Amino acid sequence: MTRGIGHAPIPRCHMTTAATLRRITPYLLVGFPIVILFVLVAYPMLYNVNLSLHNTRGEFVGLHNFARVFDDPTFGAALQATAIYVVLAVGTELLLGLALALYIHRTIANATVRALVYVLLIVPMVTPPVVAGVIARLMYTPNYGIINSILRGLGLIHKDILWLSTGPTAMFSVLSVDIWQWTPFVFLVCFAGLQAVPQDVVEASKVDGAGGWNLFRLIEFPYLKSLLLLLVIFRFTDTFRVFDHVLVLTAGGPGAATEFISVYLYRVAFKFFDLGYAAAIGFYVVIVTSVLFSRLSRWLATEGVM
Repeated sequence: MTRGIGHAPIPRCHMTTAATLRRITPYLLVGFPIVILFVLVAYPMLYNVNLSLHNTRGEFVGLHNFARVFDDPTFGAALQATAIYVVLAVGTELLLGLALALYIHRTIANATVRALVYVLLIVPMVTPPVVAGVIARLMYTPNYGIINSILRGLGLIHKDILWLSTGPTAMFSVLSVDIWQWTPFVFLVCFAGLQAVPQDVVEASKVDGAGGWNLFRLIEFPYLKSLLLLLVIFRFTDTFRVFDHVLVLTAGGPGAATEFISVYLYRVAFKFFDLGYAAAIGFYVVIVTSVLFSRLSRWLATEGVM
């Protein structure tokens, strides 16, 4: 035993236990997240590797599934359709969200009206994608859909448009759902960025005769530049893996017009039950997204955002 000055003796075994606990505590704190990371990331990745090296009968085929991709025209078409979708969706959402944020910021000063706008724009964001897909499918139905009814009422069409039966109109239909849901997100981020613009600088620019475009280009855009670049990253990752509303709305049709990578993976894995080939396609998707993400990150770094 040891004795403290003016205190009761402290057993040596208690001191040893406390010292040991202090030594292992950092390892326990770090070890638990590592185990969780392994369970959620590493194990599925290793399982996917093993899956990609076998065929549907469980026989080892090596890199055969990876080589099949280069002879699969459907994969190329799906990759092309995904690229078109990502470019159109992200570009349109950025333009509309930014324009709406500028309009609200410059024209509406009443706090109550602004709050009402926020509430209305949050509704699409919290709507589940499956629900949004079902609503859109009802709206684009040729016979009784509201879209054709409005167009007929305005005299713009004389016969129903088969929105989901041709490639361009089907692509427009799935794009409209994504734009409706996520333009409000871009608006909220851009509007928050506009609040950081010093009002005294804005007022001084107006006194000097700066118009709306010059005010945005010279004063407001520098405050929004980093946010817009980050929005590109966020929306790119989301649109590249789009699935729910596309499956409900068009199921990848007509033909392969809206069969994006995610939908094609679903068909290969859970309709054809070719899990090995689906796992190989998944690795190619990871490679493509990683390359694009690294280029975007490098661009952000050169722009001083990251």
